Amino acid sequence: MSSPTNPNDASFSMPRQMQQWMQSIHKVTNGNLDFGSTTGLDSTGTPNDFNTGNTKGVLIRVGASGSSNGPKYNWTTSGTGVVINHGLLKQPIGFHVVDSDKPLTVHRTVTADTNQITLAPSDASANATLYIFSSGGQ
Repeated sequence: MSSPTNPNDASFSMPRQMQQWMQSIHKVTNGNLDFGSTTGLDSTGTPNDFNTGNTKGVLIRVGASGSSNGPKYNWTTSGTGVVINHGLLKQPIGFHVVDSDKPLTVHRTVTADTNQITLAPSDASANATLYIFSSGGQ
């Protein structure tokens, strides 16, 4: 299968909005979807700080209760919510546990808003990386 034609290289003219749409499709189909990358590691070498990438969400590391490995957030006790400032400026539509060092479920304890989401762990002794999904739009 050949690589898709880059809309910037196309020899035909098209409306600007269509060109922007085609450029975004071209970017994704060529592997340029980026959920974020590591900008810091804790003392064990585990990523604990991230940039935002080019998707509409953020990666957040939450450390085990009492951990001092450098995450911005730590669980307090199992089942107790921790307020996370997600910085999305939109109400998140959900989250996903991307990484944890032991079996873990996480649930939302109150409705998220445009600045914060409150999440609680099933096991506060777990370290976890969460991806918080933003709602779409401008």
